[in-house]
Amino acid sequence: MVQRTGHGQTAVDPALAWSNKLQVEVGGPGTVAHAGVVLPRLLADRLGLTEGLAEVVARAGFTPLRHRGRLLVDTACALAAGATALSDVEALTRQEEIYGPGGAASDTTLLRGLDELADRLGGNGLPGRRLSRAMAKARAKAWAAIVDRHGGLPAVRVAGTDLRRPGQDGQPGRAVVVVRLDATRGVSWSV
Repeated sequence: MVQRTGHGQTAVDPALAWSNKLQVEVGGPGTVAHAGVVLPRLLADRLGLTEGLAEVVARAGFTPLRHRGRLLVDTACALAAGATALSDVEALTRQEEIYGPGGAASDTTLLRGLDELADRLGGNGLPGRRLSRAMAKARAKAWAAIVDRHGGLPAVRVAGTDLRRPGQDGQPGRAVVVVRLDATRGVSWSV
């Protein structure tokens, strides 16, 4: 995220500057486990999700030492890489080769950040309007990038050819587009 300074110059937010001059190589002395978490981190930054999450949990008059958007994105990436507890998240995010100088936050800072997010969600576990807006904004930017690059959602490819529905009058049919959504629904019951 680029921020304006007082004299018309811009400065890069240090929490988001980790990917400047990022290079990816196969093998070599700097090889680390879980290097795949770099891509979702980069995607979250480029879509504005990291900054959007920081705005969701922002509190007036409080400037945290750890960027809260970075903290939440790093936590999600660590969970995707197999972390199952806060101590696992801390261990994974300590890899400076992936998470930058100093690594990411400690488990106590993670707990505070998650607690701040829970407070912003209203304590009922439902996404608040600020979180919904941040997610919608990032999602819209992602869909727009796909459409800009491909002219629309790309069709499913089978044997190197776009899969199409049967056409009429000798015309090719519409391309088949599959959007796979995975979700978990939580239901609470009270008696």
